[in-house]
Amino acid sequence: MLKFTSFLGAFLSVSFLFAQLVNTTSDGRYTLSPEGASYFAKLSLNCTSKPTPHYYYQALRQPGDTQTPTDIWPSFYGCYDWHSAVHNHWALIKILKTYPSIPEAEAIRAKLNESFSEENIRQEYQYFETNKERYVFEFPYGQGWLLKVADELANLNDPDATRWLENLAPLHHLCAAASQVIWKDIKEVKLSGSHDAPSLNLSFAIDYARTFGDEELLKVALKASKRYFGKMTNAPLRAEPFEYDFMSASLLVTDLMRKVYNTEDYLVWLKKFSPGLFAAQTAGKDLQIKKTDKHDGYESHWDGYHLNRIWCLNGMLKTLPAGTLDEATKAAWVTNMNAMWDYAQESIGKGNYDIDHWLSSFSVFALIGYE
Repeated sequence: MLKFTSFLGAFLSVSFLFAQLVNTTSDGRYTLSPEGASYFAKLSLNCTSKPTPHYYYQALRQPGDTQTPTDIWPSFYGCYDWHSAVHNHWALIKILKTYPSIPEAEAIRAKLNESFSEENIRQEYQYFETNKERYVFEFPYGQGWLLKVADELANLNDPDATRWLENLAPLHHLCAAASQVIWKDIKEVKLSGSHDAPSLNLSFAIDYARTFGDEELLKVALKASKRYFGKMTNAPLRAEPFEYDFMSASLLVTDLMRKVYNTEDYLVWLKKFSPGLFAAQTAGKDLQIKKTDKHDGYESHWDGYHLNRIWCLNGMLKTLPAGTLDEATKAAWVTNMNAMWDYAQESIGKGNYDIDHWLSSFSVFALIGYE
């Protein structure tokens, strides 16, 4: 009986924690609570300040090299790899912007002051300049997230953010130039939910171009998006995820194209691209969650995949006119979105670095990042 009581207490504590991470909107969807913002801020602060373990030691370090990730990337040295460090910085900025009064706000500012110092960003930029793969280092995934960091800073009305963005300028200008040059030349792409996903970079490039008034980048990104995905139909939502995908290849495209078309044209395109999402029975099957027995290592990709689906669906719900979905279909979306969240959160924040080094930021994006 004592063991059962202890188990029940632990279960209730975990359930209470999950409940505190989110509030519920009027239509039943989860949104991030202030307690949840503090929770994920702690996770992102921890991993952005943790230089080991790191991918550098496994794949990039040359024999006799005595450098550490901190020496090479003084801003984005943590979180196991450069791109994860970048999107965890995005999460810290988004949390500070949305919940400026949480207890972790001061620590977030201190971290961002360090990461976005003029000297550190200059050294980050120098790595691109001296790298033989200058434009393609971390392209398209990591560079796409860097554009999103700049976009978020530009939309944060704060004197510190103005200074951080000014210091970041050489790096985000380089990444914007890379997107403009590369997408202009590539004629066709494949659906992907992995690091090579063109849809994520294009989506963030469009956000960036509109924020910074970069008309040439916007023209290139819009044209490329229509060229790659404008005529694509019947996306394979039920076949996902593919291999080691950690995002939803199909729903990433729906999130991109809502930024490409006006609302009327987007709805026409979407009903051809993912027709099953517009009826309750088929939507439930298209969005049914898939599970693995464990969450660590590559299996944690399933958690990211489901969190990515939530952020794409949230973006679509923001874009679609009221009444586009009937009540039953909308309920099917919401039920599956919340189930995806609950499943992914079973693994996050339990001390497994395979999971925490990137899924904190995906959790934040799922609930408040799609704006």
